[in-house]
Amino acid sequence: MQIDLKELKQVTVLYVEDDEVIRAQTLSVFEKIFKKVYVGKDGHQGINLFNNHQDELDVIVTDLNMPKMTGLELAEEVHKVSKYIPVIFTTAFTDEESLIKAITLNIDSYVTKPLKIQDLTATILKSVKNSKENRNLYKTTKALANEMLSTKKDYGQLKDNCELLEKEVSFYKFLAEHFIASIKLDKFGIIENISNQFSNIYKYSLMDLKNKPINSITPNAANIQKKMLEALKVKEAVGFNEKFITADNEELEFHNILYPLYENKDNYASGYMLYQSLER
Repeated sequence: MQIDLKELKQVTVLYVEDDEVIRAQTLSVFEKIFKKVYVGKDGHQGINLFNNHQDELDVIVTDLNMPKMTGLELAEEVHKVSKYIPVIFTTAFTDEESLIKAITLNIDSYVTKPLKIQDLTATILKSVKNSKENRNLYKTTKALANEMLSTKKDYGQLKDNCELLEKEVSFYKFLAEHFIASIKLDKFGIIENISNQFSNIYKYSLMDLKNKPINSITPNAANIQKKMLEALKVKEAVGFNEKFITADNEELEFHNILYPLYENKDNYASGYMLYQSLER
């Protein structure tokens, strides 16, 4: 697996390890490849460093089994503040109870000791990218959901029914699928999936569009290609206005938000998600 060193240089890591030898060996590499590394020798130091630098951190790498405060306890404290920062455990062994607990905490990954730096850095980079995508999805769909709140009278009932899910990403994913027009594209701009709301607005079924280029449903293909390249360059969501063609050959113009997806292990964009505003 190839790792982009330039991308690693953009990552700030909190590294927590109680074993002095392992900590020194790993830190000597981390300090060369990452933008910045904060290091703690136990869970208490780790949580203090997190509290002081949480706005800078992209990922936490922590030993699972430590005195005073375990990696699981550290992760629990972190997730009380932020559910999005990825936490990766390093451990010489795993037990069923710890594994189940880690799953409930949505821990990103285990890396077994002795550590292989290439595998660990690849895991870190993948976790950071996934976290960034989740934050983008959260921000995008939350903004569109708030727009729906002000424009859709019947949204209040939906919001009441989903009250317990409001603070969870799954709530916004539900909204994105059922109440926001969206298209999933592969890296070449070929349509892989459409949301229910996109189908309702444009009167296409998934079978109508699957494996067809997005250029086939827009009169301005060049602008779509330009925005795809822009999203790849900045590695963030980009917004733009564009017209799309319905199954009835009607042109509808919406504000669109396009962001790249990183779903594969090769650290390259695997495709795109395009969300459309609820108002023209």
